[in-house]
Formats: sequence, C-alpha cells, structure tokens
Amino acid sequence: MKEYINKILRRFKSVRFSAVIIGLLIFIYFLGLIIPQKWMFETKAQYDGWVERNILNMFLDFIGFTNIYLSPLTIFLLGIFFINLIIVISSRIPLTLKRAYIGTRPPSFSVEDIKRGVYREIPLSGFNSEDLLERTKQFFKKRRWYVVEDKQRKSLFALRNRFSPLGFLFFHFSFLLCLIGGLLITYTRFSGNLALTEGQAFNGDIRQFHRIIHEPKVLHALPALGLYLEKIHPFYENDVPVELVVVMKVLYDGKVKREILRVNKPIKRGPLSIIVERIGVSPLFIVRGPSGEVIDGAYVSLNVLNGQEDSFQFDTDRRFRFYVRFFPDYIVENGVEGTRSIELRNPAIHLLIEKNGKTIYNGTIMPGERADMEPFTISFEDIRYWAEFLIVREYGKSPLVAGFILAAIGLIMRLVFYQKRLRLAVEDRGDRALLYIDGRSEYFQYSFDSEVKRVSEELVNFLKGR
Repeated sequence: MKEYINKILRRFKSVRFSAVIIGLLIFIYFLGLIIPQKWMFETKAQYDGWVERNILNMFLDFIGFTNIYLSPLTIFLLGIFFINLIIVISSRIPLTLKRAYIGTRPPSFSVEDIKRGVYREIPLSGFNSEDLLERTKQFFKKRRWYVVEDKQRKSLFALRNRFSPLGFLFFHFSFLLCLIGGLLITYTRFSGNLALTEGQAFNGDIRQFHRIIHEPKVLHALPALGLYLEKIHPFYENDVPVELVVVMKVLYDGKVKREILRVNKPIKRGPLSIIVERIGVSPLFIVRGPSGEVIDGAYVSLNVLNGQEDSFQFDTDRRFRFYVRFFPDYIVENGVEGTRSIELRNPAIHLLIEKNGKTIYNGTIMPGERADMEPFTISFEDIRYWAEFLIVREYGKSPLVAGFILAAIGLIMRLVFYQKRLRLAVEDRGDRALLYIDGRSEYFQYSFDSEVKRVSEELVNFLKGR
C-alpha cells in the first residue's frame, strides 16, 4: 500500500501531469468563450428556447457546459489541479528551507575548494588572517549580506537575498488564496436591481428587488441593509446628461450615514456594493370616484424619460391599463406635441387609457388636471425621480487580493531579489595575507561576475580605509 501511495504521489508531482491538467483547464476556459452561457440570456424563456433549438444545445445543457465554470468537469479538474499544487508545494518545502539556510548551515569549504573553480585572488599587506577575516565580515554585514564564518577553515560564506527561495512558496500558496477567494465570490455572490423613488425606503426585503441577476449558492441572507432615497439631481448641458448626484441615507451595522452617489462611483458597506445605474420619473397618479373621493393612488416608476412609452396598471382594478408618454418641458408646435428639453420645467403626460382592451381616453394632462375614465377620473399631482441601483454582495475579495499581492511578492523575490552567494577564504603568506573569492548567482552569472569584481574593489577600499 505504501509503495502504491508513493507511486500516486510521484505521478501527482510530475511536470507532465501538471502540464496536462493546466492544458485541460485552459481548454475548458476557452470553451467558455465560444459556448453560450446561461448568464448571457436575459430571461429563462430565452435560454430554454435556445436549448430546445437542437440536440447539441440540449447536450451542452445536460453536461453543464452552459455554466461551464461551475460544471462538474471544471470543478473536478480544479480539484485535481489544487491537489497537485498542494503536493508539489509540500514536497518542495524542505528543499526551499534548506536553500534559504533555515535550520541548516551553509556548506563548509576551504581555500583549496575555492581554488578548484574560477576565483579572484586579492593580496593584502599589513593584515593577519584573523584581522582580515573579521574586517571582511564587517564589510558584508554593513551591506546587509547574510554572513557565516568558519574560523577553523578561515573562510566566510556571504549570501545576498537569503530568503529569496521562499518566493516559490509564496507564489504557489497565492494560488490557494485565489482559489478560496474565487470559490467564495462564485458561491456567495448576489446581485440584483432595486428601484427606489425619492422619499422611498428599502428595509432589506428581498421582494423589493424587481430583478435578481445572480442568486448565491450559499449564504442566501443579505447583511442587514437599509436605504432611504432623499434626492436625485441630474445635470444637463444642451440636453446632454453630464452628471448625476443621488443623495441617500444608508443603514448598515447599526449606523446611519448620509451618502452621495455618482455614476460609476459605488459606495461600499462590508461585502456590499451599491451603484446607481439609471434614473426615470415617478408621477403620482390619483384615481378618484364619481364624488371625487380618492380610490387609489401611487408613485408609478416609469421608463419614459427619453421619449419611450411605458404602461402600468393598478392592482385594485386590473380592467384598466394606462399607456404613458412623458414630456419634461411640454410644447405644442404645429399641432405636434414635444418637449423643449429633457429638464423638468413644464411636465406633461400623454395618457392612453384602455378598459378591457378598448381605448376610452387618449389625451395630454398637466399637473392637477384630470383624465376621464368613466366612472372614474385620474390625474397626476406630483412628479419625482426614481433611480435603479445595482446591489452586489460577495465575499472573497480579501483572499483574492491577498493572493495576487502574495503572487507579486513571490515573483519579485524570485526574479528580482534572487540569491547571490560568495565564498571567501584567507591564507597567510608571511608578511601579507591573500584573500580568495568566488561566487555564484541563481541567474545572470555573466553579469554577476562583473558584480563580484566591483564588490572586490569596494572591499579592498574598505580594508585600506579609503
């Protein structure tokens, strides 16, 4: 059994196995770019229609490739990839610690060992071997090299960027943090559109969302959030929107704060982000009976600010349907209704009212005027702006960001602050001492040879007190 387990571990640690898994994942993610995904369809009916179009679409839906990033195959490959990653990292920890000389000492060497390779010989008069060794150690320590002395062999080991090998562990461990962050974002993400009219509040009731874009797989309950929309200020220049300011109060974690939102400038509360996407108008429609008594009324949020036609019904009487066109700055020219601008200066509403599918009124009313819809009348008494907010809740950003930062640190440690090793040994020659030096670099050995020459010259100047 032990031999079988070791065989499996060796397979998981192999470069070929890692390359195959990475290649399959790249292929899966590439398929996600060319296969239509569920989130691309605006409604479930559109998606169902696409699935039923042919057998291939049905098959892709059956195997989960229309939600490919969460499909069983993708999750399986990701699981294998991260098992491979954990095994590789675990197997490399002892070697990495050894290369950083954590828990171990550098190898011992002598003058003869240095002379077997390519080295520099520096003759120095006026020094004995002990003084020369001590002064050399001071030189490298002042320049923040890691120095280990072997007095018996009269040698020094100097290491620059001692902890650089740990960058390998940091870089690969960052993958795990990114996995945790990605899973949290994928399975806890909630996003939905919420429309509020000036003066309206949201008290955390999920039913107020008119559209749920993404439902979380876990942690369905949203954090306690309260919103109160105070005022919307759109700004125009030559009928072109140039700025949007939304003033609202936000209740979160028991604290209320007044916030100002602008386009593409969200506010954040813990895992929640709130951004304003668009605005419209909400006229206050009042329905009165034959005696003038109020029967029904509400601020109705309509998408008519840019000349579109919208419609609505009152729940109390579904026989009536109201089609609305809105004129922010009403004008009639040559018998044609229009608007001078898109700013609310002289608002008017064109109403077409149907009762059981039959038109009973078609005309334009100003604020306070009534339209006849026997036996009732309808008027609009006030007009306010409404705003649609995109509210997103997701956990996992912190480990994801930490993973990217750790990966960057790991790459910098390995590729910029890579290890440089020097071996130095002293030999007495009567009235003078000889200093031998050689070195190795993880990368760019040719340029490091020039650096060894420069360090040697600086060392000589230091020893001579220059």
